[in-house]
Amino acid sequence: MNFDFREARVNRMRCRKSTAYAGQTCCPVALLIGEVPVCRSELGLNDVCCDKRVMTVSIRPHHLLCMLTYLGKGYTPAFVENYSTIVQRLNEGEPIELVEGPDTLCQPMLDEPGCHCRNESVRNRDRTAAADIALVLGRPLEKGNSVVLDRQTLSFLRDAFANGSIRKACQGCEWQSMCSAIARNEFRGCHLTPP
Repeated sequence: MNFDFREARVNRMRCRKSTAYAGQTCCPVALLIGEVPVCRSELGLNDVCCDKRVMTVSIRPHHLLCMLTYLGKGYTPAFVENYSTIVQRLNEGEPIELVEGPDTLCQPMLDEPGCHCRNESVRNRDRTAAADIALVLGRPLEKGNSVVLDRQTLSFLRDAFANGSIRKACQGCEWQSMCSAIARNEFRGCHLTPP
């Protein structure tokens, strides 16, 4: 069999290691064998599935603050399980895409009675968080922007969180005192620990 390896744009690709969700675009650029797209991990050229490179976690801006102090606690068991899965994806280097309104973290809560994820007060919290975090990162944070929480970015954000410069959005949050205690404890035991 003659292998003609070249990179090409593809609309969809999945391999047996794929972790993409149904309906999600996978690898936009793949190796081709003939006209068949092949995942680099299938060929032993990469340990990470090709589609993992382009997956993103949809996060609203104030949740960037919440993630800094995540210790595995939350509103419901389903919420905590979802949150832990998302943090693991971020720890593996998956980028964040900023969204307006409910995000990936909100999903388990959206059908709950009294869900606050769509409230205007939460949208205000997002706007405040985005403005404060943008100052720390030195770039705008708007819908559709991508953020990678690497160690350096996480360190900048945690320093700013600990000194209070990005905490305006936390005012009135039921988790505020717990998050303050975590920051005073130098974020020990927090689950977000990217590469």
